[in-house]
Amino acid sequence: MFDVQRLNSGKPILEKIESNPWESKVVFNPGCVLIDDEEEVGEIVESMKPDKETLNKLRNHRALVFVVYRAQGMDEFKRSSFGLAIFTPDLKLIKRFPHPIVKPEEGFENLGVEDPRIIKVGKSYFMFYTGYASGRERNKINICIAETRDFLHWQKHGLLKGEINEVDNKNAVLFPEKINGKFVLLHRPMEGEKSMVIHYAISDDILGEWKDFGVLIDCEVKLGFVRSWNGAGAPPLKIDEKNFFIIYHIGNFKSDGTREYHLGVALIEKDDRSYIKLVKKFEPFLKPETEFEARGDKELGVNNVVFICGAYFYGDYLYFPYSGADSVILGGRVLKSEILNWARNKS
Repeated sequence: MFDVQRLNSGKPILEKIESNPWESKVVFNPGCVLIDDEEEVGEIVESMKPDKETLNKLRNHRALVFVVYRAQGMDEFKRSSFGLAIFTPDLKLIKRFPHPIVKPEEGFENLGVEDPRIIKVGKSYFMFYTGYASGRERNKINICIAETRDFLHWQKHGLLKGEINEVDNKNAVLFPEKINGKFVLLHRPMEGEKSMVIHYAISDDILGEWKDFGVLIDCEVKLGFVRSWNGAGAPPLKIDEKNFFIIYHIGNFKSDGTREYHLGVALIEKDDRSYIKLVKKFEPFLKPETEFEARGDKELGVNNVVFICGAYFYGDYLYFPYSGADSVILGGRVLKSEILNWARNKS
């Protein structure tokens, strides 16, 4: 159905740096934003106050991709932090920053910040991420939100408000525009009725109260597995005035207790009564098949995982950085025409 091309001959576009303690073990689950407005690119680069060599490198590009990724090190750096790297639109590395841009410093995230998804609202970029927090009886998994204008400096707004954080919850992604006058957010509650599948929530204010509206994409047990679930991946991409294209992940348990993660895609349509509705989906869009997708860090023991937190259209392609076996960051692309043809065929 889709001819997914693995970039860089299937090798990582970003790997751990052993000399950086906070990212000396693994780097994975990258969120990303393409900025192709030359004036905005210039403003962001100036705000970063880079050294002269970096400034000259970045000024040579009219469009840049800002990748915020999850990183783990050894010992006291096992808690996840976020790093920043800047790429060309076809995912060639230009600049990587040596220090984490977001660290697990607050009580609602003191065990780690995980899985960033970023979307522009007004003049700011908002990042929805998972905050892993310690608790008296058990640890808590929260949806958190932070804001930036330059990707290097972030203002944390804390927990997302409303009922969706009353239970363990994660995989939050925001639609790129209001629908029927409301902000719409995908999320994946891990407890309660119809848990472990993609829900959606509505709010009048991105920093206000969020109300769950139920399941958007359910998940059936996949052939060869004993349990399956899903969760949102990249923020939805608008393909016309009524429709959005999303890439999400599908987790599966085998009978021996091991996991395997795939990617799926879905077409989502605006709806006057329910804000959004699922038109159709296709699974799998991508499965772990290559060396770096199938085999991760030996000590962590995570294998057979592809995972996504961001994607964008550029030129003739949809590009997406993605995680291979929770250990490295890889790059992929698929022709935009294939996606549009699939979306137009409503059968």
